Amino acid sequence: MAEAQTAANSVPRISLQGFAGASSSDASRQAFIDQLWQALAEFGFVVISDHGISASTFTKAYALSQQLFGLPLAQKQGFEQGNGQRGYIAFGKETAKGSNHPDLKEYWHIGPELNTAEAVYVDYPANVWPDAQMPAFKPFFLALHQQLTEVALTLLEALALAMELPNDYFANMIHRGNSVQRLIHYPPLGQTDPGESVRAAAHADINLMTLLIGATDSGLELLDKNGRWLAVENQANDLVVDTGDMMALLTNNALPATVHRVVNPTNTTEPRYSIPFFVHPRNEVMLKPLAQFASQGEARQPISAGDYLAQRLRENGF
Repeated sequence: MAEAQTAANSVPRISLQGFAGASSSDASRQAFIDQLWQALAEFGFVVISDHGISASTFTKAYALSQQLFGLPLAQKQGFEQGNGQRGYIAFGKETAKGSNHPDLKEYWHIGPELNTAEAVYVDYPANVWPDAQMPAFKPFFLALHQQLTEVALTLLEALALAMELPNDYFANMIHRGNSVQRLIHYPPLGQTDPGESVRAAAHADINLMTLLIGATDSGLELLDKNGRWLAVENQANDLVVDTGDMMALLTNNALPATVHRVVNPTNTTEPRYSIPFFVHPRNEVMLKPLAQFASQGEARQPISAGDYLAQRLRENGF
């Protein structure tokens, strides 16, 4: 059976082995489906253990991330594309929708590697790689992109079954999709007064689902249904999973896009690193409430995943 943490006001933690393990049963699979749905419906977040990605992979991901952001600023700026979708995005560039104060972070985006023979990739930006400075970077993060995609496919299969959809419903939606790894560096605050800025201002994710490799320090908080900020706790090798705006749209908010933030630390001398993986459909996928979630008489205009992403990027300053 899937294990679940049931403490009040705590994001549940469940084992993926209950659904995808070699010894999983019909009963354990159904228990996982129910627990996954309940956690995401209540919190918009869930913590996933036993997902199959090794602790050593996470350790190397953060070591390479630290090395990347330790490059001289002039070198990092040489990888900046200006579109907010690939390569380097400078410190203070992103401002969350609804905020007037830039986030205290710099980051790097990695999308699927393009195959120019496939028309689906025409509208995706090309990746940017620091090959000369870090030759191990590209092969490692392309492999991690695939590993995270596999975990996402498993979780999305469970959600499809919870919604009584074909088990490959979301798999078809994200096949050759625009999913993005984000490597984030929150520098130490030092003695500088950050003013009204925080490491990541309150926001909801844009995409279908986010898989976050447990960050190197605390600070992640979600806004619960009672309007209270709740710290999201996880163990070192867990994945923190949340649903984004696209999933909220498809389910008419049955699975919400929960507002969350990263608060400034009391220890101003330590950096924080995190690596979220944003699961996106193909650009041409049309988003509208599924029939079982559509309110009677509702007429919401569909929007393509690509147009929705572009709209939200503009709202975030790109």
